[in-house]
Amino acid sequence: MRLLAAWLGSLLVLVGCGSADQPRQGFQLSSELVTDDVTLTWSGAPSDAAYLMVEYATEEAGPFTILGFLSPEQQRYEHPDLMPSTTFYYRVTPLTAPSGEPAKAQPGKGEVLLSWPDTSSDEEGYLLERHGATTDVAAYLDPNTTTFALPLLPADKPATYTPRPFRRGTPTSLTHQTTPAG
Repeated sequence: MRLLAAWLGSLLVLVGCGSADQPRQGFQLSSELVTDDVTLTWSGAPSDAAYLMVEYATEEAGPFTILGFLSPEQQRYEHPDLMPSTTFYYRVTPLTAPSGEPAKAQPGKGEVLLSWPDTSSDEEGYLLERHGATTDVAAYLDPNTTTFALPLLPADKPATYTPRPFRRGTPTSLTHQTTPAG
């Protein structure tokens, strides 16, 4: 009986030392509010991330709106000119996305129709990369997508488009800021 009591006592001590008492390691997000601008900074992004997806919501549970797709080397984002008296919740999610082959392009009036084979069986969606003078994400597409009509703006320059199947990694913990009354 004493052995059982000693074992239970040890178990209670170990339970009290769980990870909730430890500072979280890894991918960390923080925010700072200056007037009506929120600046996000983070560290510890996974090394296999192709992009970091920055999102916000005005309720803790969402829905979340995508602010941008950033290179994994970037560690800062500014969300400017926000509505007064509003709480904004933020998270950053790493996306892994193997390289893909350029899409076939069929130019149309005011758009280009892109098509590609679905070569991935478990993607969470596609990022459509635009390769011109720089590379950026032109569209965020649903899983199993194989065509997309991309609207063209008058200022758009010739580019190559590459669909990349992506998977989400573990997002940062939420951070939030409340803007002052206007």
